[in-house]
Amino acid sequence: MTILKLDATEDTPYVFFDAQNGIFDISKRSLPENAIVFYEQLLIFINNYKSLPAPETKVNFHFDYLNTSSIKQLMKVILLFDQLATSTKVFVTWCYDKGDTDMFQTGQRFEKLTSLSFDYKEI
Repeated sequence: MTILKLDATEDTPYVFFDAQNGIFDISKRSLPENAIVFYEQLLIFINNYKSLPAPETKVNFHFDYLNTSSIKQLMKVILLFDQLATSTKVFVTWCYDKGDTDMFQTGQRFEKLTSLSFDYKEI
């Protein structure tokens, strides 16, 4: 499986993971009824990708809302990319809506818990 694509719903984010090109996008809102079940498929995909990654990996986040259970699961996703960064280049872009200081600070908290450097973009 080289591509994982999930359309956004009212409760789950848009996901586009392209292993061949090293592109990982997650956006919109994340408040699934069971965040562990939803994010499990993302974690499995990233774990498989880690065995044969692209020369560069680009990870793009742009959330307008994250509930607490999503934050916990998203941290697991980010930690996998942090592990990957020990063997290949990983670029993380954290986008947030103009004036959304809460989402900006959420990105900063994630960044502090890893060795990754985030690029922040206000949109």
